Amino acid sequence: MCACFRVDDGGEFPLQRAIDGLKSLKECDQEGGFGLISYVSRLPYYMSEAVYTSPDIKAIVSYGGRPFASLSSPSTSPIPPQIIHIAGPDTPRRESMSIVPELTTSDLLSPSTSTSTLQTPSIKTFRYLNAKKDTSWILPSDPDYHPQSAGLAHTRTLQFLKPLLNGPYFDLEAIWDEHCLYEFGERDVAKTMSTMVAEPYVNHIPTMTGGVGQKALTDFYTNHFIFANPPDTELDLVSRTVGTDRVIDEFVFKLTHDRQVDWLLPGVPATGKKLEIPFTSVVGIRGDRLCHEHISWDQATALQQAGLLPEWVRFEGEAVEGRSKSEGMRFEVKLPVAGAETARKLVDEGSVVSNGLMGKGWREVEDV
Repeated sequence: MCACFRVDDGGEFPLQRAIDGLKSLKECDQEGGFGLISYVSRLPYYMSEAVYTSPDIKAIVSYGGRPFASLSSPSTSPIPPQIIHIAGPDTPRRESMSIVPELTTSDLLSPSTSTSTLQTPSIKTFRYLNAKKDTSWILPSDPDYHPQSAGLAHTRTLQFLKPLLNGPYFDLEAIWDEHCLYEFGERDVAKTMSTMVAEPYVNHIPTMTGGVGQKALTDFYTNHFIFANPPDTELDLVSRTVGTDRVIDEFVFKLTHDRQVDWLLPGVPATGKKLEIPFTSVVGIRGDRLCHEHISWDQATALQQAGLLPEWVRFEGEAVEGRSKSEGMRFEVKLPVAGAETARKLVDEGSVVSNGLMGKGWREVEDV
């Protein structure tokens, strides 16, 4: 639940009216208090003072690059913790004086020394070097929107807010397991999509297969994924990391390539080969619904196990390690690719000797 308001400098700051409006809603769970998110880069003191002295504000998130500060001692209410997201590289303080002081990262991380009795709130700061300074880089509708930085900031904000506002907390493992049940167990497209947000996306990194948006992803699941996987498909979980808004799995994907599996090996007819491939999935969750899946795997071992990669390939260089090729000869290099042993080593680090692919990996053969 949130209330949004915009105030130009010098106007009324309707913070209390917004809080009262939220409190009047029966859907609003106000037990943990409220958090405030600011996009203001030049923060007037009357705004900052109102936030500081409000007993209802339990946490502050600022995308404006500067902390909220108070001119008075907070004797009646604790100072709310703050998290500050800063765009662009750190720049030196300007030599000219400004009514609103410029703050550097060191200012943000250091307590105020204006008086010996002034309480200093807990302030966390994060800098996003590739986001453009003095822009609305966090907002998808802005021309300077930087999705990579915005995604990081969103996760850090959730991690900051949830303990201070008493949640909400969701069982992310259960949400992901339910999705996998519908996807691989029941093989039900409608149920699978019901576990996702309105506009989700799936990105299989090595083959760039998947879909962006409800329509495209439903089509992908229906025609290229859920019913395309062989009946003996198995996901052997190796590790799981549960974060604030995501679940990260390491697993071995096992199948017999008895049909064309376009999401995994696009355009490749059935080889009949058994495949055991190390996978990693990063599953983003918004509320109690999946919003995206980033799936990665070792495509080289998938191709090798399917019998689609030669062991040796032509090397086009004229010399190797200072040695020129002889007349009528050519160089070949051995592809540094392993087979199913990559999956075994993921499960048991001692099952395969490390560094086995290192060493001399070239040869000279007749150029026929």
